[in-house]
Amino acid sequence: MTYTNNKKTQVITTIALLLMAAAHSFSAGKFPASPEPQTPPKVVNIENRQDFPTLLEAKKKDIRSALNRDKTDKTNHSAAVIKKAAKELFDAHPVVFDWFLQDINNQLKTWYQHDNTNLLIQQLIDNVAGQLPDAESKGILSRKADLQQNNASTSAWFDLYFKACQLRRQNRLTTIPENWNQIVFVKHYELGGSHYAYTEGQSDAQNESHFIGGSALCVLEIDGQYGTIRTLLEDNEGVIRDPDVSYDGKRILFAWKRHQKKDDYHLYEFQPHPRRLRQITRGAGVADYEGIYLPDGDLLFNSTRCIQTVDCWWTEVSNLYTCDGRGKYLRRLSFDQVHTNYPQVMPDGRIVYTRWDYNDRGQLFPQPLFQMNPDGTEQTEYYGNNSWFPTTILHARGIPGTSKVLSVISGHHTHQRGKLGVIDPAKGRQENEGVQLIAPVRETEAVRIDQYGQNGDLFQYPYPIDEQQFLVCYSPVGDNGAHTKRHYGLYWMDIDGHREMLAYDEKLSCVQPVPLAERPKPHVRPSLVDYTQDSGVYYVHDVYIGPGLKDIERGTAKSIRVVALDFRAAGIGSNSNRGPAGSALVSTPPAINNGTWDVKKVLGTTPIYEDGSAMFTVPAKTPVYFQVLDKDNYVIQTMRSWSTLQPGEKFSCTGCHENKNEAPPVSVNVTQAMQQGPLELTPFYGPARGFSFAKEIQPILNKHCVRCHNPSGKARGYDLTDTVKVDEKAKRKWTQGYLTLTQNGKSNKWVNWISIQSEPSMLPPYHAGAAKSKLMNLINKGHGKTKLSQEEKDKIACWIDLLIPFCGDYTEANTWNDKERQKYQHFLNKRSKLEKLEEKNIRQLINDQARAND
Repeated sequence: MTYTNNKKTQVITTIALLLMAAAHSFSAGKFPASPEPQTPPKVVNIENRQDFPTLLEAKKKDIRSALNRDKTDKTNHSAAVIKKAAKELFDAHPVVFDWFLQDINNQLKTWYQHDNTNLLIQQLIDNVAGQLPDAESKGILSRKADLQQNNASTSAWFDLYFKACQLRRQNRLTTIPENWNQIVFVKHYELGGSHYAYTEGQSDAQNESHFIGGSALCVLEIDGQYGTIRTLLEDNEGVIRDPDVSYDGKRILFAWKRHQKKDDYHLYEFQPHPRRLRQITRGAGVADYEGIYLPDGDLLFNSTRCIQTVDCWWTEVSNLYTCDGRGKYLRRLSFDQVHTNYPQVMPDGRIVYTRWDYNDRGQLFPQPLFQMNPDGTEQTEYYGNNSWFPTTILHARGIPGTSKVLSVISGHHTHQRGKLGVIDPAKGRQENEGVQLIAPVRETEAVRIDQYGQNGDLFQYPYPIDEQQFLVCYSPVGDNGAHTKRHYGLYWMDIDGHREMLAYDEKLSCVQPVPLAERPKPHVRPSLVDYTQDSGVYYVHDVYIGPGLKDIERGTAKSIRVVALDFRAAGIGSNSNRGPAGSALVSTPPAINNGTWDVKKVLGTTPIYEDGSAMFTVPAKTPVYFQVLDKDNYVIQTMRSWSTLQPGEKFSCTGCHENKNEAPPVSVNVTQAMQQGPLELTPFYGPARGFSFAKEIQPILNKHCVRCHNPSGKARGYDLTDTVKVDEKAKRKWTQGYLTLTQNGKSNKWVNWISIQSEPSMLPPYHAGAAKSKLMNLINKGHGKTKLSQEEKDKIACWIDLLIPFCGDYTEANTWNDKERQKYQHFLNKRSKLEKLEEKNIRQLINDQARAND
C-alpha cells in the first residue's frame, strides 16, 4: 500500500488488466485504459505530523521494558521490539520519522534511554541548522532562542525541528537533475535465496524457487519537495522486477513472472504514451530477467536458457543473453560456470556485471565485477577476481563522467543487499585497493567474511547522479538477521549518508529506481563478432610478465595447455570438499571429495616462444582456461578462472595475470608469436575429450602396476586395481586405483593437487601439482622394472594438474536409478532443444545481415 494523506490507496488494476495478465494475447496489443486517480496519492505525509511526538513517546514504555529485560536475562529482546516500533512509525510518518531517525544516527535504542526529550530535540535542531545555508540557519537558531526563553512545550520544539528539516530537504532535492522529475521503480519482496544470486524462481526449479507474489511497476512524479506515485501495472500474484528505461526515455523494459508454477520471468516493454504493453521473450521453464537496453537498440539480459546447475548446490544457473528489441536473434553471450548478475551499460559503452567465479578454487569469495563489450567480446575482469574482499560486488552502475562504479558490497550466503561502496579500478583492482565504503565515507578494511555487510542499515540498487549523490533503496533499521525479510524505501542520498525519503510503501519495498528521462547514449561500437566463424584467437605478449610466473627463469615455460570446462545440466548425487577458502557440497560430482568441480576437456597445447609470446586458435563460445607447462609438461602456473571468445574474436593479454593498469613493455621488435601468426592447438594424444580416469589412467595402472599393487600381490598395501567401489552419496563407481592414489580425496605426498578450496588470491608458481607429486619422481626414476612411455607420463601428470578428475562426462560411472537417469536426460534434452533454437536464431541473423549488405 502506498502511504497517502487519507490512508487510502489508489490502484489502477482493473478487471480488463487481470484478464489480460492471465492470457497471452496482450503481447502486442494496446495496454488497456484505466482510470486516473482523482486524488493522486501522496508519496509521503508531513501535514499530519502533529501526532508524531505522541506516537514516538507511546513506544517508550515497551522499548524501555525490553531494554531492562536484556540486562536481566542477557537476551537481545529489544531488537525485535525496536524494529516493530520503527515499522509502525515509518508506516504512520515515513518522511518525518526518517528525518528523526537519521538525525539520531539510526540509534532508536539510544534515544529511548534518555529522559530529557526537549533537550534532545534542541540538539537535533542544532544539527539540522548546521546543514542549512547561513540565512536559513540563523532564522532557525533565532526561533530556537525564543522557544528557550519561553520554556516551550515539546510540541513546539518538534514543530521547529520539522521546519528546519523541510528547509534542509528543499536544499538537498534541488540537486536532482530537472529532467529526473519522473522516476520508474518497482515494488516487490526482497530478492534472494540461500545465496545472493538465486532469484530466478523458475517454474520447474530443481530445488530452490524463491517467489513471493505481489508487486507493481510505478512512476514517482516529483513536484517540488514531494510527489505522487502513479501505478503503471500491478500484479498481486506475480512479480514485476528489473526496470530499465530506453535512451530516449519513452519505453520501460522489465521482467514479469505472473505465477509461481504456471509462468516464468520474461521480458516485457511498456510504453507510457500512448499506453502499450508487449511481451518480448517467451518459453516455459526458462527465466529471462535483469534486462537492459543496449546503445544500438538491442537488449541484454540474464537467462537460465543455458540449462546448468550450480556446482555447489541444486539451483539453476543464469548467463548473459542478447536479442534485438523485438526479441529476435536471441543468443547466448556468456558461457560461464555459474551465475552472472545485473549487467549495466557504463558511460563509455562497456558492460559491467557480477560473475561468480570458482574454477579450481573455493566458491565463497570470488564474486567479482567483470566487463565486456555489448557484443560479448573482451570478457575480462573489472575488479576483484583474485580477491577475498569484496566477497560479492552487486548492483554496480557506472558513475557519469568517470570510470568508477557505485555498487553494493555484499556477501555470499545472503540476499541482494549490503553496504554501499565506490570502486575505482585506477587505484588498484584487488582487495580494498580501489574500494571506498561510503554513506558515510569511512575506513574500508579488506576482510574475509561470507555474509559481509548484513548488519545495521542496508542498501540496494544505487543509481548514481554524479560522484557525490545518488538514488538508492535503503533500510535504516537493521536486525542482524542474514535472511530476514527487510523493508526498503526509495531515497535521495549523498556520499556522506545524508538522505531524503522519496517513496515508501507499508507492505512492499520500493526498489530499483531508474529515471524516466532521456539520457546520453554511449558510443555504439560496431560488433566484432563474425558468426560465420567457429573459432577465435588468443595472443599472449609475454607469459613471464606478471606475478603468475614471478621469479621463474626465462626459458622454463615451454607450452600452454588449453583446457575447456563442461558444466552439469542437473544435480544428482553429491560429495564435499574443504580447504583454505572454506567448504562446500559438490553436486553431480565428476571427482572424489576435493577433486575438480567440473568435467575438463584438454583441447591441446601451443608452444611458448623464446621471447615468452604465444598465439593460438580455440573454439568460440567455449569456456577455457590455461596452464603454463615446463619441459616435463608439468604445470608451472594455472589460471583458476576461465575465458571465452566470441566467433571471430581476437583477444590479447600481456602476461600471466599481469596488472591491468599497466601497459605491456614497449619493444621495437615484433614478438615471435606475431611473426608466426595463430597456431592450431596440438592435440593431447587424440581428439579433445573429457578427461576420464577410467579411460586414461586406469589402463596405465592395469598395464604396469596391478601385477604387484593388488590385494594379494607383493605391494598389496597400495591397491591400484580397477575393482569398482560404489559411492552411495556421490552416486559414482570409482575404481580402487583411483581411491588409493587420491587417498579417498585427500591431497598427499604422492598425488599433490591444488586444493579445490584454494584461496582466491594468486598462488605462487609450482604451488602444487605434478611437479610436487612424488609419484612423478618415482615414475621418472623407474619403479622396479616399470618404464612408462612419454604419453603415459604426460597423461598422469595432466590428470594431477587437472585436479584428479574421474569422469569424462557427468553421466560416466554413475549409479543412478531410472528416475535419476530420466531427470538428467530431461535437462540434457532441454539444453539441446534450446541450443538448436539458438543455432536457428544465429543462422537467421547471418542471413539477414547478408541480405542487408547486398
